[in-house]
Amino acid sequence: MKSNIYIPIIIACISLSSCVKLKRDAMDAYPVDKYFTSEQAALQNLAAIYQNTKMSGFFEDGNAILMDDITDNGYNPFSNQWPSYIALGSGTAAKIDGRYVDLYRTYFPYTGIRSANYFLENVDKVPMDEEKKNIMKAEARFLRAFDYARKLMCFGGVPLVTKVLAYGDETKIGRSTEEEIAAFVKNELAEVADILPLKREDEELGRATKGAALALKARLELFTRDYVNAAKDAKSIIDLNQYELFNDYEGLFWEKNQKNEDRNNEVILEVKYTPPTWGSWIDALYTVAEGGWNSVNPTQSMVDAYETKNGSTVNPDKPYDNRDPRFYATIIFPGQTWNGRIFNSLEPVGPDEYYNSSQGNRSRTGYCLRKYCAPVENLTKQSPEEAQGLNFIVFRYAEVLLTYAEALIEQGSNLGEAASAINKVRARAGMPPVTNMSQEGLRQKVRNERRVELAFEGLRWYDIKRWKIGGQVMNGPVHGVRPGKVNMTTGAVTFSSANHITVGDVRVFNEGRDYYFPIPQEDIDASEALKGHQNPGW
Repeated sequence: MKSNIYIPIIIACISLSSCVKLKRDAMDAYPVDKYFTSEQAALQNLAAIYQNTKMSGFFEDGNAILMDDITDNGYNPFSNQWPSYIALGSGTAAKIDGRYVDLYRTYFPYTGIRSANYFLENVDKVPMDEEKKNIMKAEARFLRAFDYARKLMCFGGVPLVTKVLAYGDETKIGRSTEEEIAAFVKNELAEVADILPLKREDEELGRATKGAALALKARLELFTRDYVNAAKDAKSIIDLNQYELFNDYEGLFWEKNQKNEDRNNEVILEVKYTPPTWGSWIDALYTVAEGGWNSVNPTQSMVDAYETKNGSTVNPDKPYDNRDPRFYATIIFPGQTWNGRIFNSLEPVGPDEYYNSSQGNRSRTGYCLRKYCAPVENLTKQSPEEAQGLNFIVFRYAEVLLTYAEALIEQGSNLGEAASAINKVRARAGMPPVTNMSQEGLRQKVRNERRVELAFEGLRWYDIKRWKIGGQVMNGPVHGVRPGKVNMTTGAVTFSSANHITVGDVRVFNEGRDYYFPIPQEDIDASEALKGHQNPGW
């Protein structure tokens, strides 16, 4: 099976636009005898599930990265976008001026789940090889499980729908519990992991595998504090002997390396792009000087999370010296040589955005994102054929190692093995091994290791929720650089104040409310079964 299903395909049988997210259109709207007639038609329907689940397109990759803007990792400079509302505690379950103000506009709709259910109920009508068909059904179940896992992590318990609904039935389905959703997802993934292939041909990269099913299962088990099974499934991935850490942390996130056959040894699942037909999302991350939007501004808190390479205390007058190499690969800081120039966000000189200017796309914190951003002359001058084609990594081996370590640490067992897993990730970055082998010492180490290793990959918010540290890390002002000057010949920074700048309004995190997003009010209003069942505090 060589077909590449990641060219976006909009097909009538699963292209939905109802206001009520669970709504089912008339049963004869999508005639089965027209859309399930051949293997190619089945592949096109499967492609639509990937699309409708938002595993491809701007929604999963772009929003996943922007998820870090609602954490202590990042700051979004656009006050009218959803990260700003969530971080400030001013989100709402309803629309404001016709706009949604948080992630439910992307993550709550049931378009992908309905697509999967429709596919699973009809694909057996297609005359094709049964083994291929079974793999495709396993993919549909994986994508449905992915969608439910994400809904669980964002909203808690949601309606569990596993069949195509007759018109009006959506109003009768209430919320299942978190435990019921988690059990369904874990059971589905356990079953499809035994069906999905171990590897994919080059033309099929981006489609689900056994490793992807186990990685999602381990991620959800860690999130639900099912540490025994999280460790078990992470170890199963390790024992597959299919994955290893790529030898270049920065290069792992560069497009030129995703074509290298060795590069995919760390990648377990990625969203695949095929420019110019299907270009990437990365313009949102580049600096203004390259023609980008600067939608993710790293915070001072993120900068401070990176250790020094030799374990020494950070020199306050030279705070960017001697840091974890992942710092230099992830964040553009004042005085750093970036894309052929010395980056200067401290003064209104040169091509870079001064943090105190009125330019709309500047970095408010004085830091910019380097991760994902390979040097490029000018994004706005690129032809369609030169469009960015950087794939977005959904699961990778480093996360599996850190999941394995955390699950062992929380059980208080095999701490040496947990440290070994952490040290593999640190060694790839050129960092020394951990030395504090106590349970608490390793707990703090793996938590910080997840933060710096997986920075801006969309996982920090879920970690904050799992560890229940939102009130600790998300309340108060956001800080950025210290004011000063940059020597544009040497890159040396001279600070004029010991205090870091304060960025934007003060963030507010309500411990009794903000670990969950609200169920969209329009869905509650349209369903008798959902009325009175909003998440607490909304």
